Amino acid sequence: MTKKITTPIEEKDFILSFITSTLDFCKQNKKGVLTALGILVLAAVIGFAYSTHVKNVTEKSWASYYAAQVQVLGGNQEEGFKQIDALNAAFPGSAAAQYAQLFKGDMLYASENFAQAADVYKPLTTAANESVYTVASLSLAASQQAAKDYKAAAEEMNKFISKNPKSFALPQAYFTLAMSQELAGNKTEALNAYKHLAENYAKTYFGSVAKDKMKELQK
Repeated sequence: MTKKITTPIEEKDFILSFITSTLDFCKQNKKGVLTALGILVLAAVIGFAYSTHVKNVTEKSWASYYAAQVQVLGGNQEEGFKQIDALNAAFPGSAAAQYAQLFKGDMLYASENFAQAADVYKPLTTAANESVYTVASLSLAASQQAAKDYKAAAEEMNKFISKNPKSFALPQAYFTLAMSQELAGNKTEALNAYKHLAENYAKTYFGSVAKDKMKELQK
């Protein structure tokens, strides 16, 4: 009896086949392939140059902010403010420039230059950075309130509350609104704001204080 011998069929190497096909294509379309490679290399170079530029701008802007802080905190406020303004002009809209402006506003507020502080905070209330926008909005209202422009402070907080119904800063916004209304002599509006704060943010510091403020106003 003759034993039948079956020769195994060789499996096709798909990877080798793909590489071979790719090389054949490149040979047949050499000009087009070289053009495509040139575009890819150019894109890589542009991408690298852009990322390097962004890195340099970021490093320089934050270094400038730090230098300005050192001047201000070292007692040379005038020179520090000049450096902050120069930073804002050189890197407008950058994170460093925006936080430098917030710092400048805070320093002006701390020295009771409330109107000047408000002027610094106001442009930042349109910032795309949510943290900058939030801090600037609350700080602007606080400055207006301290400058006894209670109407402007209340309007700023009403606008913020309307536009940011889920903001983490709502308790403070409602408290600033209530305080502004109270100081303006608008007792009903103040009580309404305090009540909303006490009922909806009872576990926060501002909610707790709101309860005490309501008792005072209701005497």
